Amino acid sequence: MRKKLIFFNTGWMDFYRGLKGDTITGGGKHVINEGWGGEMFNFQSVNGKVYGYVQPKIDRKNNNPSSVKIEKIGAEISDDKISGVTVVWTATDPVNGGTYIVGWYLNATVFRYSQQLPKTAQRNHKRIYLDYYASCKIKDATLLVSDKRVARVRRQEKNWMGQSNVWYAENNATFKKVVKDYIFNGSLPVSSKLKRGLQRQSDPLKRLEVEKRAINVVTKHYRKLGYKVESFEKDNVGWDLTATNLRTKLKLEVKGLSGTYTLAELTPNEFLNLEADKDFYRLCIVTGALTKPNLRVFAYSSNNGQWTSEDGATLQFERIISARVSLLHIN
Repeated sequence: MRKKLIFFNTGWMDFYRGLKGDTITGGGKHVINEGWGGEMFNFQSVNGKVYGYVQPKIDRKNNNPSSVKIEKIGAEISDDKISGVTVVWTATDPVNGGTYIVGWYLNATVFRYSQQLPKTAQRNHKRIYLDYYASCKIKDATLLVSDKRVARVRRQEKNWMGQSNVWYAENNATFKKVVKDYIFNGSLPVSSKLKRGLQRQSDPLKRLEVEKRAINVVTKHYRKLGYKVESFEKDNVGWDLTATNLRTKLKLEVKGLSGTYTLAELTPNEFLNLEADKDFYRLCIVTGALTKPNLRVFAYSSNNGQWTSEDGATLQFERIISARVSLLHIN
């Protein structure tokens, strides 16, 4: 199963479940001209499965239909499909540039020619029913949130992905091994190329320990993703940590809670920075910090105007007006 690996390059989206609350960028002239693409439903569940679209190279010279050369990943030349394939989905970051792995299908079936589902599947846009070239069970599909899209795929270089949206990586065994280790073992080489009611504690010492544990959880989380993490906790800059890799520098504000209910306060300085730099600010909330830490990272989505975590949770902000009082005189 792990020997069969193929890369499909598409447009960049947050959720790949349609255009409601999401947008698509990149992916070719069709997306630029029409504002949508066949990949827009690549991670939408249809009866427990997902169906993914990629645009293979069009053979205009021989007037042949677009096709995936599945014989390059182990199929016979006469086969119409091949099973047990790991499909790696890539896309170009619209803000910082560069092509990155955005998700994958495991145990997938890849088809030589495009397929269609019944119209009842509702994989359509403007009455156009969208094709697919790969499918797998929803439990075998992984879509990475923006911060986890850190594995870069080089383009336009010898033995690397070229202009075609389908790459078989037949001449780059080293990178294939890196990708397999990343997908199956969760490891990514850390190198210069890849680094790139309020539940406050009344006990001050316990509160400090909660905050310390939360900082450690967030630091480990981003370092595991290949980020370089630095602390700014004592500098009063409006965030606690920065996480840097080749693409960008994120500002991480960390909130630690001892309980399991998510309710926290932002200082005026923190809220000011959150509002001023929404694209690169992350609100990292760790609940159960002293027992069973659970981290949720909230990022701002310009599509729906909400701060959303990987599991789909959203935050509600309530502005609080405060005041300072002092003694004027005594009667």
